Amino acid sequence: MTGSKSFTESVRRSLPRYLVDAVQRVSCLDDPATLRRLLHKFSSELGAALDTTANTSQRGLLVRLMEGLCEQPAGLIPLLETLELWEGETNAVLNLKVATAVWEVELLSPEDWEELFRLLDGLRIPNLQQWYAEFLRQHRRYAPPAHCTEPWAAFLHSATLNARPGEPLPCFQFLRRLAFAADGEHQFAISDWADSHDPSPPVDESDELPMEQSETSERTEIWRPSDYLIIRLRPLLDSDRESLTILSHWWRVHPGGQQHGEDRRIDLEHAEREVRALLLHAESDWAYFLKSELAIEFVLPWELLQLPVERWQKAPFRGVGGVLGEDHPVVVRSLERLDRRDLHGRWGSRWDAFSEGHAGHIHWFPEDGITRLLSDPPPAVVVLSVPPGGTHHGAEGDYLAPDELGEALRAGVPVVIWDRRGVGDAASRTALQTILNSHDPRLLPSVFRTLRIASRGSDSKDAPTVGRHLALLWDDPYRLPVASGDTVVDRRRLGGEQPHERL
Repeated sequence: MTGSKSFTESVRRSLPRYLVDAVQRVSCLDDPATLRRLLHKFSSELGAALDTTANTSQRGLLVRLMEGLCEQPAGLIPLLETLELWEGETNAVLNLKVATAVWEVELLSPEDWEELFRLLDGLRIPNLQQWYAEFLRQHRRYAPPAHCTEPWAAFLHSATLNARPGEPLPCFQFLRRLAFAADGEHQFAISDWADSHDPSPPVDESDELPMEQSETSERTEIWRPSDYLIIRLRPLLDSDRESLTILSHWWRVHPGGQQHGEDRRIDLEHAEREVRALLLHAESDWAYFLKSELAIEFVLPWELLQLPVERWQKAPFRGVGGVLGEDHPVVVRSLERLDRRDLHGRWGSRWDAFSEGHAGHIHWFPEDGITRLLSDPPPAVVVLSVPPGGTHHGAEGDYLAPDELGEALRAGVPVVIWDRRGVGDAASRTALQTILNSHDPRLLPSVFRTLRIASRGSDSKDAPTVGRHLALLWDDPYRLPVASGDTVVDRRRLGGEQPHERL
């Protein structure tokens, strides 16, 4: 990364006077008891107790402490976090953050660092480390250091990461993700700051080169998990009970092949409970040694696409339950299209164009209409104006919306997005557009999982954080559930030539 030094390089430099001055200005350290408490707290990390009884000045003790911490992997960040906890969000603590950032990463001016930290100080993200770890994995980085528990600390760490020539710096990519967790104007303020300071900002869609000419698109791998659980719900139409449903499931753990589990009859109202038990069994048995994330894919008929599977609960531990869409990438798939082999050729062709970076721009209903679905290059990602089967609210009353999903699936579109709340407000549509413009759509399952984690604290259905309410239909025609004893499907069914494993 231009103009920056790695963290290991920065800690070997001598402490500058302005950094020691910044620590000394934190008022809580004026109390000798607080200073002794601070030195005692970090003595174990330094491997030796600092003698506070000797005739040593406050500044001398702080210098010894800071020099010792600079030799540790986390550097001065634990000291900063402790002082912020004890002192609060004061100007002295903010100035200390800025001084540390200026010393460790020669990326921004002190004034820019101060403005950024003021924007991030009010941002609270549950499970930030898990969120940041997901970001690092997407960029083929190691797990985040233990000290990355606050947005500013995670951004500071990301600022030490390098980028390839012409690519946006990882820290600005991460900052745009942080913006999604903010509310209202705060979200736009962080995004605007990133746009104005990023030396390689994302190209606006209207000015973007065709994806086949984009070096970034050629390097990006499409999301295709090696470890997954596919769950299919198929209602029994000839049953006396309308709610009787067949639950089928398939799983794969790399490097093994796909396995078909035993089908079971369930009542639809118990579907969440049955999936919870199935996943508990999976993670306790065949996925026990799983090291990568386990993807969950629901194959659903049209009438069950309204099930909020992303919000389904996992088995609790000591009264604390996990959320499916936060612990795993969760997507839905179309059972009807899977059953209609006459649609598979167009579906496979669009997927190939999408995975190779040759698809057209994202299609937005109702603005783009239906005819644009057949344009060239054809769009592979569609955003619905209402959920499947939803209604529009017009001046003359409510009316059933056109079957936008049906049109998209018939045209072969493999990726469809909608807001489960219904017709989204303008702010939500704008936020979603920002998300889609800022990320490669071929990584959307992981991106959406990150957004769901970011919106964890938003319990209200009217919460402005858009990630909580998004549904993602991700239909990979090369990863299909196999029938019992069936492991291969002819590639010609999907409009190609080579046979492939039907996953």
